[in-house]
Amino acid sequence: MVNVRGYVLIVTLSTIWGLAFVAIRRADFELSSINLTLLRWLIVSAGFLVIYPFVIKAKSKFEWKDFPRLLVVALTSVVIYHLALNTAEKQVDASLAGLLISIGPLTTVLLSAVVLRERIRARLWGAVVLAIAGSVLISSPGISLNSTSLAGPLLVVVAAVAGGVFTVASKPLTTKYGPFAVAAWAAFLGTAILSPLMTQGLLQQAESLSAEGWASVLYLAILSTVLANMIFYTLVSRQQLSRLGVQLYLVPAVSAVGGVLILGESLALATIAGGALLLLAVGIATSGHR
Repeated sequence: MVNVRGYVLIVTLSTIWGLAFVAIRRADFELSSINLTLLRWLIVSAGFLVIYPFVIKAKSKFEWKDFPRLLVVALTSVVIYHLALNTAEKQVDASLAGLLISIGPLTTVLLSAVVLRERIRARLWGAVVLAIAGSVLISSPGISLNSTSLAGPLLVVVAAVAGGVFTVASKPLTTKYGPFAVAAWAAFLGTAILSPLMTQGLLQQAESLSAEGWASVLYLAILSTVLANMIFYTLVSRQQLSRLGVQLYLVPAVSAVGGVLILGESLALATIAGGALLLLAVGIATSGHR
């Protein structure tokens, strides 16, 4: 039952985060990168405040010696990751962004080995290689390298590395305080760090948002952040991060399907082959944990 629950959580998380890339592309039409990040996290913090008394209870009282680690999690997960990715998606086509963001799970695997001393078996390294190959195939039909600047691709890489950093940095915190508490604390702290970026332009853009724009922002805030982060940090607290890193390669597969079904993007043979490799990689990582 524990294994089944874990599989349900990873599939749910991958589905929510995979479709988030579609929502970001839609919201980017109406909001600046900074305002999308601010509006999303203001709603996230409000959501956590509402559910805090009912859902969130820390395992132990917070110790200030853990504040530097929490600060790293907040900076990388809230500020750096989202500002970098939202800005990059205005400059880089979605396929290239999806390919570069796949560096994130690889970073998680590498950092878990170096920082947390997790033992990475040959089977898992094989799954990583398959997953990267699958990401390349999924992204290849729509990749365009005609960008006038390297800033966009570099920002995606920054976001991907930030994703690996906050995953590994959060592990001791979720073990000590519980996943829900860490998700909420990181959101509050990260939103506070973002607050100096708030300008009158945020209110103006928020007032002029279309129904589709608000739907995208609310999806990103409530489902893709409040709910998804509680699921994510639960997984971080329960299992080996190197294994979780490979499992998260389900996200680009879901994103590709979402692009086809929701945005009407073309479905190429390479995309199907890439998705098959990603599923195979995740299957190897999941079945080879003992």
